[in-house]
Amino acid sequence: MVSKNDILRVGVIGPGGAGRGNTLGFATRPDTEVVAAVDTHEASLDALENGLTERVDGYKANSFKRYLGEYEFVEMLNHEDLDIVGVFSPHSLHDIHTKYALRAGCHVIVEKPMANIVGDAIAITKIAMGSGLHLVGGYQRHYQDPYIASRRAITEGRIGNLQKFDVYMAQRWGARGWRGDPRFSGGGQPNDSGSHYIDLFLWMTQTLPVEVYGTTDMKFEDDDGNLVPKSVEINSYSDVTLDNDAEGTITILGNTRVGFEERIVLEGDEGTIEIKNGIRYTPKGGETAPLSYPRPEGYPQDKIDQLVGLVKGEYDVNYTSGINGVRTSWLTNAILEAGKGPDTKNRIDCDALIEKEGYTRQDVLAFIDECASKSCY
Repeated sequence: MVSKNDILRVGVIGPGGAGRGNTLGFATRPDTEVVAAVDTHEASLDALENGLTERVDGYKANSFKRYLGEYEFVEMLNHEDLDIVGVFSPHSLHDIHTKYALRAGCHVIVEKPMANIVGDAIAITKIAMGSGLHLVGGYQRHYQDPYIASRRAITEGRIGNLQKFDVYMAQRWGARGWRGDPRFSGGGQPNDSGSHYIDLFLWMTQTLPVEVYGTTDMKFEDDDGNLVPKSVEINSYSDVTLDNDAEGTITILGNTRVGFEERIVLEGDEGTIEIKNGIRYTPKGGETAPLSYPRPEGYPQDKIDQLVGLVKGEYDVNYTSGINGVRTSWLTNAILEAGKGPDTKNRIDCDALIEKEGYTRQDVLAFIDECASKSCY
């Protein structure tokens, strides 16, 4: 166990864009130090240097070791004696980067999605648990009050048995950069921003998918209304059945002019929760009112705080453990597969999908129990 007084050494794989923000989350803490970073683009490392200079008091220029190149992450892991590794690379690389970091004996935070394929998500989580290392996923909404409150309300039975649901997310998402390249994106918008909402829905309801009937498309219109060809999924429309027999829709849109919009409605036999510009609860036959709980005492502030606190022994519970990556990848895979079928809408059996990866539903249920026994949720 690391002493609470030690400064944890952090190495970062892919500190560009959102990865830079995550890296600065480590760098601005008094108990962690970013000592190394690797990227395939020198401009990303330059931007990180600039960010550290602007945000970190007393930062000395060029204090972190630079590694530049596609495979230089291996050199960083071999030579830097790291405690924590942040995996913020493009989606399709999360699997290999996370496995390497875990096998190097490092605790890991990995951006969403944890893995593009559910079988890989299971393997990553098994490696972490077998090694006694902490693995934290990049789902920051687990640390935001409305979603914490919703999960608690559902767990306490406020809505009773979940029967219907509507998950909706719309964003002006144009598949720019590597996100528009299927080699790196692993599934367009449903696997990018949409991953947050697929995860959040499953985390709050603690359910698993059974069947998906739906479709996807690659339609994106520019600001002038011209259809721009894309190579990854922009929109998905899915009817989903869960393992508690609840049925509903999950709609993830990237072709919209509204900027950003989200809505989650969870209807049970005892009440309904709606998350949209806040959270409201309607008991069966009662009046709608805002829903809130005091933030749980000792709850991590964010995903960076979660991992650092776990490593230092300050937290016992992991609220974005690898099991979330497993659930999310499973449903995301089914949503994307539905869009690849020959018909306008296609039906995907989630059991058949995971069996192709060498696992069964019972394996996942047992794995959830194993994770819970180690306070990983």
